[in-house]
Amino acid sequence: MRLTRAVFFFLFLALSIQLSAGTIHGFVREKDSKEPIIMANVWIRDTQIGVATNLKGYYVLPNLPPGKYDLAISFIGFTTVIEPFTVGQNEDIELDILMETEAILTEGAEIVAERDKRELDIKPSQMLIQMPQLRTIPSIAEADLFRGLQMLPGVATLSDFSAGLYVRGGSPDQNLILLDGIDVYNPNHMFGFFSTFNTDAIKSVEMLKGGFQSQYGGRLSSVLNVINKEGNRDEFEGVARLSLISSTATLEGPWKHGSWMLSGRRTYLDLAAKIVDFDLPYYFYDAHAKINYDIDKKNQASVSVYLGNDKLDLSSGGTNVGLDWGNQTFSAQWTHLFSSNLFSHFVFAGSRFSSDTQVEFDKVRFGIMNEIKDLALKGTLTYTPNLSHSTDIGFEFKALDFDLNYHIVDTDYINDFDGYYFSGFAQDNFKVTPLTILQTGLRLDHYSDGSYTRIDPRVSLKRILTDQWDMTVSYGRYHQFLNLVQMEGFSFADMWFPVDDTFNPGEADHFIVGVNYDNKSTFSINAEIYYKDYGNIAQYREFRGQDETLDNQTAAQNFLSGVGEAYGGDLYIRNRIGRFEGWFGYSMSWTKKQVIGYNFDYEYFPTYDRRHTITAIQDFRMHRKWRLNLAFKYGTGQPYTEVTDQYAFIDPAGRIQRAGLEGGKNLYRLPDYHRLDIGLFYTTHMFNLPTEIFIQAVNVYNRDNVWFYAYETSENPPEIEKITMIPFLPTAGFSVKF
Repeated sequence: MRLTRAVFFFLFLALSIQLSAGTIHGFVREKDSKEPIIMANVWIRDTQIGVATNLKGYYVLPNLPPGKYDLAISFIGFTTVIEPFTVGQNEDIELDILMETEAILTEGAEIVAERDKRELDIKPSQMLIQMPQLRTIPSIAEADLFRGLQMLPGVATLSDFSAGLYVRGGSPDQNLILLDGIDVYNPNHMFGFFSTFNTDAIKSVEMLKGGFQSQYGGRLSSVLNVINKEGNRDEFEGVARLSLISSTATLEGPWKHGSWMLSGRRTYLDLAAKIVDFDLPYYFYDAHAKINYDIDKKNQASVSVYLGNDKLDLSSGGTNVGLDWGNQTFSAQWTHLFSSNLFSHFVFAGSRFSSDTQVEFDKVRFGIMNEIKDLALKGTLTYTPNLSHSTDIGFEFKALDFDLNYHIVDTDYINDFDGYYFSGFAQDNFKVTPLTILQTGLRLDHYSDGSYTRIDPRVSLKRILTDQWDMTVSYGRYHQFLNLVQMEGFSFADMWFPVDDTFNPGEADHFIVGVNYDNKSTFSINAEIYYKDYGNIAQYREFRGQDETLDNQTAAQNFLSGVGEAYGGDLYIRNRIGRFEGWFGYSMSWTKKQVIGYNFDYEYFPTYDRRHTITAIQDFRMHRKWRLNLAFKYGTGQPYTEVTDQYAFIDPAGRIQRAGLEGGKNLYRLPDYHRLDIGLFYTTHMFNLPTEIFIQAVNVYNRDNVWFYAYETSENPPEIEKITMIPFLPTAGFSVKF
């Protein structure tokens, strides 16, 4: 009886405190444009009470004892805001915050900030990318999102000609790439040279290199969450850019009930070539559009659209080559506050990727067409009952349709795959002690073709060690229900296959231990070690039986199943000292695969395995009008397969031909890679409009970085030719804001 009375007493006391407590909530936005600020730190000064804003800039601090407080809000690049407020019993205060862009720091200026208060927010391996800094990184022709991401530790690339992201031993198809909540299946332009995302249209980029939360699934490696700008809610503005290969324009402004944004980009090399009487039958374009409807204080809606396409139409000597590939997406979103403690976000979206390759010579035609249609409905509820606890629950439903059709001479081969993907997830964040946070999650995935059901547990533990140090340990299981056939050199005719009852879904287990240091003024350090164990990973079958048909193929006809592992460590140091701002990165990694029926069943290193990588980005503000940017990257050699001998054979015409005989898979390494890029930026006014002029140089010291070796097998022994990547290449351009 005494125990029962004690339990009831403490329950009554806790309930009384909760009923008498107050709540403060609101949205954090930029003062100039009213764009939401994502992942801003919001906390009560001189307490352990704090949260981070979500993807809509929303925050809530519930169960505050009655009294007077100072609310502090901070975010990199913005001036810290302090707002005093008083909360009474059962009072729910709505306080929206507007933050101003931080003035340019002068030498000797001091930055004063407080400890990051995001105790309940655990996101291992998270990287937040700021668009202004991305646009200052020296680049080939123009700023590119994926090129910027490749400068982060843990993100590898194949070559200067590939924008593919190989994250901690994962291949590009293992990355979940989202644009306003919907999958983008092939985010590449110019044969994989550039990404499809126009940086002027992007609001924020969040990259999760591993151990991602239960709200994300369907991929084995990483998550790239790209959010389009909402548009300026106060006034009309725009920016126009001219680079070496393309022109870009972005417009945004208010309307009666919200804001809008429109951005477009197109290459003009084909048009410029015609002026000098030269035929260059290739171009690409992309367009982003978004409109926001601020219904009332508790409801916001938006609709966004993306269109992008590449087209090549080449005719020469009776041979015609036609390549046409691109993405189209739409996303309709609704955010609703059921109460200050219950936040909801719903998405209805669609995505389409298609690639069409046609080759014709002597009136004989060959072609491959691949198309994916993805229609999705998603929903998430976030409930924050008190300062020590928050819960997320949600669902995702997809209707998927895959088409892969071949045309050979006069015969069509049709492959049609369709299926339904459903997932539900739950995640709980609990502050076990004032300095210890536990995050547990569970995700259930179901794919109809093969009737696969998988349950993925996720768990993270974060310990606040001091005001500047914290440590995180994470584990997660992940599954993938589709696979990609990708050309390693160029990317345009990528072919996607879903799993079926002949081929099990891929799976991976992530183990991550990380330590973070942040002095909130001059620099921060993130160090992580990781281990990933892969099962049922897909390797494309390069050789087929003569009796296999191209009609009604199964996944097992196209892929071999294998296992693998990836492990290593990343070090990321971000600095903001005086006039210097940027980061240094270091990665050490191993990636191995073993596939039965491939490479004689031996274990091998995939092409993107690179042991050591060093990156550095530094932006030096020499003057209020002049800025210098340096970008350096070093990497040890990637594996390749060497031709060790040659053999002769007789072709159908009776002629003797020679071919190279390859040795073991990827037993050799290319020479080390390193490159220094420099960019000089000058800010001025042209026609009373803010203008930035830039001059950039890629590969300043003209390093001959080896792309691959070509073998001339007509000679004995075979002659070896070194094919190198981009040499010293200067570029220039300018942008105008209005």
